[in-house]
Amino acid sequence: MTEGQPSSSAKFCRQCGAPVPENTVNCPRCGKKWYLDRLEEQGVGLWQKIMEKRAAAGLGDAAETSEQQKQYRCPSCMAVLKTPAAICPFCGKSTAKTRIVPAVESAISEGTIDEELTGLTDAARGLAAIKGATGRAKKLRGRKRLKAIDIAIIAVIILILAGIGFVVGGQYGLIPEQFAFFKSSQSSQPMAATPVLSNISAVPDSSGKATISWSTDIPSNGKVLYGNTDSYGVTAPGENGTLNQSVILSGLNPATTYHFKIVATDDEGREIAASQDNILTIPAERETIPPAISQAKAISSDIGAIIQWVTDEPANSQVVYGTTESCDSFTPLDSKLTTSHTVRLSGLESNVTYYYRIKSVDSSGNEARSNPPDAFTTLISVPMGAKIGERAPDFTLPVFKTQDSISLRSYKGQKVLVTFWAIHCPECDRALTLLQSFKNKNMPDVVILAVFLESKLDDIEKTVTKFKSEQGELTVPVLVDMYKTSSHMYNVDKLPTTFFIDADGIVRDIQYGTFNSGQIEQIIDSL
Repeated sequence: MTEGQPSSSAKFCRQCGAPVPENTVNCPRCGKKWYLDRLEEQGVGLWQKIMEKRAAAGLGDAAETSEQQKQYRCPSCMAVLKTPAAICPFCGKSTAKTRIVPAVESAISEGTIDEELTGLTDAARGLAAIKGATGRAKKLRGRKRLKAIDIAIIAVIILILAGIGFVVGGQYGLIPEQFAFFKSSQSSQPMAATPVLSNISAVPDSSGKATISWSTDIPSNGKVLYGNTDSYGVTAPGENGTLNQSVILSGLNPATTYHFKIVATDDEGREIAASQDNILTIPAERETIPPAISQAKAISSDIGAIIQWVTDEPANSQVVYGTTESCDSFTPLDSKLTTSHTVRLSGLESNVTYYYRIKSVDSSGNEARSNPPDAFTTLISVPMGAKIGERAPDFTLPVFKTQDSISLRSYKGQKVLVTFWAIHCPECDRALTLLQSFKNKNMPDVVILAVFLESKLDDIEKTVTKFKSEQGELTVPVLVDMYKTSSHMYNVDKLPTTFFIDADGIVRDIQYGTFNSGQIEQIIDSL
């Protein structure tokens, strides 16, 4: 075979002119069927005819000479050759027989090939220059554009239908929970303003009712949830569109605790605000039976009297008295609820008959009053002495480590405890501790005095210092009786001895040895 001749009778595609391997039905470039009668020379002649038809149609010149040619193409594989070559470096076949049209770029610049055809294959681009091929190429590109537009339109329609489906599904509650954000964005209902609940109060009564009231900063609808636990269970509707609301709960059980909560709602009944859990206690049914009075007695002196009585239930204490049965004077009300009552009358005249009525009111407001009034007569005079019922002898003694002195008569109108004791008495230290603890209670109208029957001030100093180091400051007034004159006046023969003197200066009780705080309070209350 001569150099430059094809090694075989190559076949070319009739559609695009590309070489087709042997035993192949379809063109490997354009996919069309090729014909077995197309030889290599026919393929070369085909390009010559293309160039001639383009020149005849005024689309360009005829095939260039070798001197004019700037670029070449292989007649077998249509590859662009930058320089002339006898053998194609791409397919290895001869390029001697045929001159190829210029490269696509130069053809476009010269106007011999439309720019729209640059997307076609190399061989097809040449064939497209034949009359009618350009139109077919444009039609092919148009079909591709239409296909892309159709796909875009279909995608938009699918998105629109999906959006409509979500909206309809949200209206009927068909959207899954994972798309809850979408449902909330579709809500067309405006958000209601949130009211602030304040001034919540509950007023119960023993009739099984309770009034619940509250206020809001903006008009709102309200209701009350209540029950025996914080789970509630019962609802009481309130008023609508007001700032101040109240609800009356009825049918509640006496002596029972209830839980309740205030709830503010919008016009459609949705909760927009709620209070915390509150407690409401219904009181027991009010009793109507007054307390029973018994054991009433009057202990009189020359200028006063002590009225005592007992009730069968706790109640307060008051006495109405006078020189006639109308009893136009009364004592201050003692609001302490107790069953043992003691009321002192003072400023009375001696040797005069007084009438009195006892008055006690229990926690339910039931009043008990003695009727007709009882009576007592004050004494002509009370003898001076240290016995119970006698007027306590007056004394004046110096206060330890001060320049002051104290007289018993200066405490007239007050209850007084006077304790006599000495250092050598083992029980006296315990009595002093008890007196200090009682003074720390700061009971009104009660005075505590400690009389030291000692002649050595150093011993008293040691006792006071020891008490301070062990128990704290000693604030009970310490009176020093160095010559035991007061103890002779009160006939003190045992230590410690304590005298309880009422506001009229009368000795009402005497205690020997130590005693407890409860005994002190009980005796003080009876003075």
